[in-house]
Amino acid sequence: MAKEIGIAELASMLKGRIAGSFDEGMMVTGTCAIDNYIENKLSFVKNRKYDKVLARLQNAVILIPEDLIEFCKNYPQNIYVIVKDVVNSLMDIQDFFYRDHILITEEGISQTAKIDSTANICKNVYIGENVWIGKDVIIGGGVKILHNSCISDGVTIGSGSYIHPNVSIYENSQIGCNCIIDSGVCMGAAGFRIEQDIKRKVVRRMLHAGRVIIGDRVEIGANSAIDRATFEDDATLLSDDVKIDNLVHIGHNAQIGARTIIAALSCIGGSDKIGEDVWIGIGVTTSNGINIGNRAKILLNAVVAYDVAEDEMVSGFYAMPHRQWKRVYERLKEDFYG
Repeated sequence: MAKEIGIAELASMLKGRIAGSFDEGMMVTGTCAIDNYIENKLSFVKNRKYDKVLARLQNAVILIPEDLIEFCKNYPQNIYVIVKDVVNSLMDIQDFFYRDHILITEEGISQTAKIDSTANICKNVYIGENVWIGKDVIIGGGVKILHNSCISDGVTIGSGSYIHPNVSIYENSQIGCNCIIDSGVCMGAAGFRIEQDIKRKVVRRMLHAGRVIIGDRVEIGANSAIDRATFEDDATLLSDDVKIDNLVHIGHNAQIGARTIIAALSCIGGSDKIGEDVWIGIGVTTSNGINIGNRAKILLNAVVAYDVAEDEMVSGFYAMPHRQWKRVYERLKEDFYG
């Protein structure tokens, strides 16, 4: 059944206040984009570039921050829910309306699942069609493993984690609690450490005996790959709250600090050490053995060949401090175009 909430109750839930006239019985039935507003739904704006959009709306319910309160006077035909933090308030209301849509409430084990007798499976789990679970696997309470996934020997999956369809988790990998591993992820395959002996005409791959460890609340997007570490006692590590987009590669031995975000199509080189709260934009490539400091920002499509300091923002190929890159770009543009 679709959810709905009274506008006054919604404002109270978000610790906000309402500006504009509205029917006391008005119900909000969901959220929508401001450019495609739907009656009785909640949209949002967080900057002034939507003046013209607001001007043509009528009776729209709009979430706005305190510093845009002039919209209430400029476009009084709409209803405004004023909050301190628009983004987090929007996340709260998205959770309210739609979290149930993505939760998997099923429990039990499919008849087509193949589970080794040594596996330790807690209560309230769901294991879907054609899932394969190896020896000495530990699966925490409430874990959901969807169809066609392969969980190899010695893997541990913390409580509340979701493993979506067609995921491969190699032996001895460790997944924390409340993680989301999306479809097509490969975790724990051998790293790409290849040695060429041209004289002998021999190409050899280094045997990788380590594992992958990911912390709690980590999310890994569809078709991403995380390689295991080289040595038996080492691990490729993704710390708590790391969020990885689709089609990202994490090389062997990489260490990624808490709350770091890595956008789609990025490639993180082997043995890189990435600090906490780092932002890595779309299509970034980092060379092997790079150190990236806490809170650094690597802008889209940057190629990082050298260490990046804490709080530094870099861009370009090869990446350099962003302001410096802009100055170089302006000089090159002037030289080229005159």
